[in-house]
Amino acid sequence: MQVGIVTTHVPPAKGYGGVSVTCGVLTKAWAESGHKLALVAADESIDGRLKPEDVDVGANVDVRLYRCYGFRRWGFGLAALPEILNLCLRAPVVYIHGIATWPVTLAALFCSVLRKPFMVAVHGGLMPEHVDLIRQRKPHKWWFYKLLTFPTLRRAIAVHCTSDTEAAGVREVLGEHARILLVPNGIDARDIELAAYPPDQGMQLCFLGHVQQEKGINAFIRAWLKVRRPNDRLVVAGRSVDGQYFQAFQALLAQADGGITYRGYLPRHEVLQLLAESHFLVLPSGLEQAGGMRENFGNVVAEAMAAGRPVMVAKGLAWDHLESMGAGFVFERNEGSVCEALQSAQALDASQWQTMSKSGRSYVEQQLNPVRLGERVWQVLSKQKPAAKTETQISKDGVL
Repeated sequence: MQVGIVTTHVPPAKGYGGVSVTCGVLTKAWAESGHKLALVAADESIDGRLKPEDVDVGANVDVRLYRCYGFRRWGFGLAALPEILNLCLRAPVVYIHGIATWPVTLAALFCSVLRKPFMVAVHGGLMPEHVDLIRQRKPHKWWFYKLLTFPTLRRAIAVHCTSDTEAAGVREVLGEHARILLVPNGIDARDIELAAYPPDQGMQLCFLGHVQQEKGINAFIRAWLKVRRPNDRLVVAGRSVDGQYFQAFQALLAQADGGITYRGYLPRHEVLQLLAESHFLVLPSGLEQAGGMRENFGNVVAEAMAAGRPVMVAKGLAWDHLESMGAGFVFERNEGSVCEALQSAQALDASQWQTMSKSGRSYVEQQLNPVRLGERVWQVLSKQKPAAKTETQISKDGVL
């Protein structure tokens, strides 16, 4: 059986976040399992247009890229119409990465009209706070959701969620009887070397992500500055997508008097090097209430743990069990809780840190194997009886 895959951006596209990365990991996992796949995506990347030969998502994957122009973030391009329609006609089942962009909306509509079975991974698009933000401040997008997104999601064989919070958001808009498949994102630890303990004095933190309000980095910095020790450092790597917010970020850099380094967008090998040089990754998504909680999983958390880096993360993502498994600290979304987590991290000695490092790496290897997780999704796509746990069992066992 050949499964069709539709996504807005596909690796090695740069600058478009976790949906692209997740698509690449899942597609590679399915290809490694020997499944036949056909994939349609935009050719957009901030480094220039992609060609099909640039896309390495494994063997047995027929990659079709259409020309993207105009609204590049949303993958707009009229050539998507025939490519996605053809995919939906010939594939017995379609897996759709994301909601509310041009290609994925087309795919969901075509599948609905053709009565073709399809699954949608919402990738944070229906996190409860994000939905509330759209309802209150973005009426045009809210009507788009009501008229197109929600009706097609109700026709899907399942909505793929990666956290309990995301699943709760889906139920709020689709109803309690929404068909939800709760499976976390995978990460291939074979591609990431376990790094040694950073020998430098002080504690280096790193943040990997866009410098924007929903990521909460400015609020985190304000808390960090209150408890920072003389040799502590913070390195921020990611694009700026909000001019006013970035100006506030630059003001905080000046206030830190050299304690914060901004490195902009980094290629993958430099990201891994930065992780190796740091003691903790931080992910404060949703810390600034006005930005809402858009993050649903946080692939960078899994990547950091694969590299042996403990994590400090805001509560409400897929990592609320992080402390119980001994791989980092979870803080409430307020400054006091952030300061407490930072002070707990500062109090660790090298031995305690290494225990956290090993726990995180072990968790990724045992629980986030992309091939095993991919097979659970594939079983639902192919309408086989799932061999893994039910949604309720997954949540109770802390797999997310």
